[in-house]
Amino acid sequence: MANDETRHELIMRTKGMLLLTLLGGLGPVSAMAQQDVSNLREVYQILATNLEGVTANELDHAAVVGLVHELGPRVGLVTPGAENSTVSALAEARVFDNAFAYFRVASVTSNLPDAFRTAYKQMTETNKSKIKGLVLDLRFADGFDYAAAAKLADCFLSSEHPLLDWQSGSAHATLKSDAITIPVAILINSQTMGAAEGVAAVLRDTDVGLILGSQTAGQANTFKEFPLLDGSRLRVAVGHVGFGSGKTLTNGLTPDIAIETSLDDQRSYLQDPYKNLHPSLLSKTENAKAMLDQPRMNEVELIREHNAGEDRNGAEARLPDAPATTPAVVDPALARALDLLKGLAVVQPNRSG
Repeated sequence: MANDETRHELIMRTKGMLLLTLLGGLGPVSAMAQQDVSNLREVYQILATNLEGVTANELDHAAVVGLVHELGPRVGLVTPGAENSTVSALAEARVFDNAFAYFRVASVTSNLPDAFRTAYKQMTETNKSKIKGLVLDLRFADGFDYAAAAKLADCFLSSEHPLLDWQSGSAHATLKSDAITIPVAILINSQTMGAAEGVAAVLRDTDVGLILGSQTAGQANTFKEFPLLDGSRLRVAVGHVGFGSGKTLTNGLTPDIAIETSLDDQRSYLQDPYKNLHPSLLSKTENAKAMLDQPRMNEVELIREHNAGEDRNGAEARLPDAPATTPAVVDPALARALDLLKGLAVVQPNRSG
């Protein structure tokens, strides 16, 4: 008789394979998976007849839930009202070094373009210095609203360009005089997926900015939805998203400048980009810098200290107060992006769009 922990483990190990057999499969299956599938019916029968307290319906339910989870985000359940969530699509908007705008996207949803425009307008009106560059942080961003992705990208373009094609719709940039034409850096990682990948692809394709970070998830798909009896919908990927002039987002985006940082570290940096997560890696550099920053003493100053009864190695020794400094951004991707924008702000005029 299996206990609860064993029962859960057995169900989770068979969850995805069950419906792969029942539905005929949703994609290529590895040799190992094929071998597992060949034994699936036998395994399922053993579980259905021997797991105490678990009905066949419950086992089927576990298999369906597991399949959706394993194939996510290419397959997902959309519950009623989920798309009207009040969660902010724009997670953060701030200014670094008094002149560089930073926007972090949580999810590409229908309210994102307006939220971004409003935040940027307010920033340019209230910031004391002129905004000279912009960081668009798409790390951990998702969403499947490609119309919203196109509208966000359109904020940076002043002339007509093909943007995105998601089979059920397409979008082009519009002619405008108020496009954002300052230098742009886009941050991505392996958890950048869906419509967020579309935004990054369009901005690079139209020469709006450079991409920094790591390879994206490769989950920019078009979907078909199937209504279910309980009012929810099953969303299934049926194709890939196109961008620009006939290009396709299939295997994700490769950054222009690769920056490898663990996902855990990146999550921490999103909370505090100034936090030194690995102080031991910087201690030697900082100590050396501190030694170089100490003022040099000439012979006259040494005689003056001696006559005044001061001892450079004693308790009365004093170093001049260090000037106040602005804390440095430690987040590798963000720091590199800001350095890039500072350089571009000096040598590169604004884009024509």
